[in-house]
Amino acid sequence: MIRLFEYDSKQAQSLSQVPVHQPSIIRVIHGEKSLLWQDESVLVGQGQLLLIPAGSHISFVNRPFLGRYRAVQLLLPHDLPQGILSSTADWRDPMPVQNVSRAVDLAWNALLQSLSLSLADSVQLHYLAALLLSLPDKRSVNWLYGHTQRSVTQAALALMSVSPSAPWQQEEIADKLHMSTASLRRKLVLEDTSFRQLLVEVRLSHGLAMLQNSGEPLLQVALACGYQSAEKFSLRFKQQFGLTPAAYRRTL
Repeated sequence: MIRLFEYDSKQAQSLSQVPVHQPSIIRVIHGEKSLLWQDESVLVGQGQLLLIPAGSHISFVNRPFLGRYRAVQLLLPHDLPQGILSSTADWRDPMPVQNVSRAVDLAWNALLQSLSLSLADSVQLHYLAALLLSLPDKRSVNWLYGHTQRSVTQAALALMSVSPSAPWQQEEIADKLHMSTASLRRKLVLEDTSFRQLLVEVRLSHGLAMLQNSGEPLLQVALACGYQSAEKFSLRFKQQFGLTPAAYRRTL
């Protein structure tokens, strides 16, 4: 359903092409995040929200203030909560940064409280709807959910995300999705991706989260992501994000 991730660092972090597989909202609590968005430089300051549609790949720098950067990310369901109507009146892209009004702050805190108490999914979705309805730019909901990835990509990601370390094969994913391997390959091409790309993104995203939230040795992180050595994991990680796992950990 709705998942919450917290990010902390003591030094600046520069990451490239980080995949975002679900509609997401990031709130910067301390410090600032800068990113390039549609060829424009965007700055997300303390107390602001960054809205990211599913299927995005973002490159950014997290910059601490007084020695600390902290942000919270909410990964949202692919479907709009009940009671939220997506209007077709205005599909122009708003800026991805939203200011936090008093109404947004109240709705945000209520949603986080419902997550911390592990309340029923229906209750969490109720508070999510309140947050979306409170956003200052009314085009934001259209934009956040208007870029949703197509169903085959979503389904493949959902299967592989359950166990990133598993030795996934195209044939297995195709079988679980009740289609031939050729059909899976063709549909993913139409969605501008591939089985290999999705698998790498699932594994490296899992690795990034583990590096941020655990002190596991690098080899254990690599094994949990489906890589048989820390060296191979480090190479892939740097190719994707632009820095090594060791360099990333030094920023924490």
